[in-house]
Amino acid sequence: MAFSKWFFLASFVLVAVQAHTLQRRSPFHFQYKNKLYYIETFYKATFYKAFMSCSKLGMNLVSIESDDEFDKLHEFIKTNTKYEHGMAFWTSAAAMEPLQFHWMLSGYPVGLASKWLPGEPNNKQGNEYCMHLWVHNKKLVMNDESCTTQAFYICEQPKLVTSSDIRR
Repeated sequence: MAFSKWFFLASFVLVAVQAHTLQRRSPFHFQYKNKLYYIETFYKATFYKAFMSCSKLGMNLVSIESDDEFDKLHEFIKTNTKYEHGMAFWTSAAAMEPLQFHWMLSGYPVGLASKWLPGEPNNKQGNEYCMHLWVHNKKLVMNDESCTTQAFYICEQPKLVTSSDIRR
């Protein structure tokens, strides 16, 4: 019995520390519509490590469902980061076949045709199977890239419904 109380208490403390670490680690988290976003600008990772890092936070790499959502992410990144040419952020988009990008979690094709950098996706050198958001000429655009490239990343999770949300 004492062990189960200890285990419960230790588990609670671990969850609280992880939540506090997320908030302390980066001021780059925000909420939009039904999602909570975390924008990692502290360290860069490959697509695979970014995917795992989001998972460890209880989140997923971002899947952008509309032009409006893309524009809101762009606005937040432009306002709250250095927003330098070449800055890049992994998304959950990947291609099983060259040039055919889908969101990893939903399996839906990546729309947003107007958000691609002109001439992209192009599968340069035959190894660009992951998609990132890239600051290019003072604009945020989508670009295919090698999955082993180091980039920042954006995680998301569904917004949790609270009792105050229900009362509205």
